[in-house]
Amino acid sequence: MEENEQTIDLRVLLKVLKDRLLPIAASALIAAALGFMLSAVIIPKQYTVEARLFVENSVDNSSNSSININDINAAQKIVTTCQVLFTSDRVLGDLKSVFDDYTINELKDMIVIEAVDSTEILRIAVTTLDPQTSVDMVSKLVELSINEFERVIKNGSIIPIYPDAEHPLEAPLSPSFPSIPMFSVVGLFIGLVVSYIVFLIIEMIDIKVKPGDDLMQMYGIPVFAEIMDFELSDKSSYKYKYYSTSTPAASGSTPKPTAKGGSKSISPLSKNTVSANSSDAEKIGDKRKENA
Repeated sequence: MEENEQTIDLRVLLKVLKDRLLPIAASALIAAALGFMLSAVIIPKQYTVEARLFVENSVDNSSNSSININDINAAQKIVTTCQVLFTSDRVLGDLKSVFDDYTINELKDMIVIEAVDSTEILRIAVTTLDPQTSVDMVSKLVELSINEFERVIKNGSIIPIYPDAEHPLEAPLSPSFPSIPMFSVVGLFIGLVVSYIVFLIIEMIDIKVKPGDDLMQMYGIPVFAEIMDFELSDKSSYKYKYYSTSTPAASGSTPKPTAKGGSKSISPLSKNTVSANSSDAEKIGDKRKENA
């Protein structure tokens, strides 16, 4: 099991980044452009408008009355009650009578009513596909919510914080979703990561014999020398041919090659002969496949 495991060191990671830098950069730019197109053209723009109300436990607002922790806790509980009360079918039915293009379920999906940081401040937000519709819907919902509060909750009061007479609601100029910069940056990041992982996988499953450093890592045996084949037309990649040589006979016959591509001979420097037969080549190829 341990012999078949293949490890990835930092040199391999940096080599993939260096050799595939341009394709990775191009993939990242294409992904960023797709993110921009999604956010700018394809995905429908949504506009959010919000209002804020302050909820009190008592209607007595005289300066002599003191506020204690019990009043604050009671007001926070009233805020929780308002979240349910303002999204009831009664309130949404009155809202639908004004905006009859939407169903009650669609209105529920558009409206968010929540407490701000567990305080007595109530946030009412509406999100639609039209900025002016969002403004009109929030204004009407605030009006209906105050009326419903006064009808149901007797011991308490609700005060609009925003909007008010000095700060009316305004239609937003930019959509709340989608965010064009965010989609572009996310697309750029996804393009970088995905393209790098793809090229790394291609590098790891490549079973072609590589230069001496790769053979040293695979077998733990240093390479003494490499013989380049200058007849190869494609010089951008490494290719190896294996030839079987033998000692020339007395008749002067020359050795025959065992691979296609032309005859090659190696002149012996001594009585010993350099040989690399086809079975050795097959063993190297099988070992490479096992490591992959």
